[in-house]
Amino acid sequence: MHHYKTILVAIDFSHNSEQALQRAKQVAQVYSADLQVIHVTEVPTYPVLEDVAITGIAGVWDDQLGEKLYQASLKRLTQMADAQNIDHQACHVITGIPRIEITARAQQIGADLIVIGRRGLSGLQRLIGSTADAVIHDASCDVLAVNLKE
Repeated sequence: MHHYKTILVAIDFSHNSEQALQRAKQVAQVYSADLQVIHVTEVPTYPVLEDVAITGIAGVWDDQLGEKLYQASLKRLTQMADAQNIDHQACHVITGIPRIEITARAQQIGADLIVIGRRGLSGLQRLIGSTADAVIHDASCDVLAVNLKE
């Protein structure tokens, strides 16, 4: 039987991610594993056609909006950690694309399990593929996709 040592749980502040966090805490307790929590703030950009022509990347990064989103996310994550009795040092807010940043963070910390809710906040994601699906396919470690209650 595999023994998990480092567990990364990805949350998006939805009710679903609260369930994923609770499940991750349970698994971490069973294995006496280190639990790390991550929230990825989407990169806020404004589409500008010139950017596509010059850089191949559509959009302009808004530093002020990005900082406000980061601070708001950090505050919510701290509140969630307090409610779940999780050390603030284990909680991280990262700016980027969730499906990429979650797997990158897992590799960076040597996680051997990622816990994520099967559905998050975005209804559009159901049409184009969920973050959980992308993490399952891209992760180099085990992934527990928590089946969420409706």
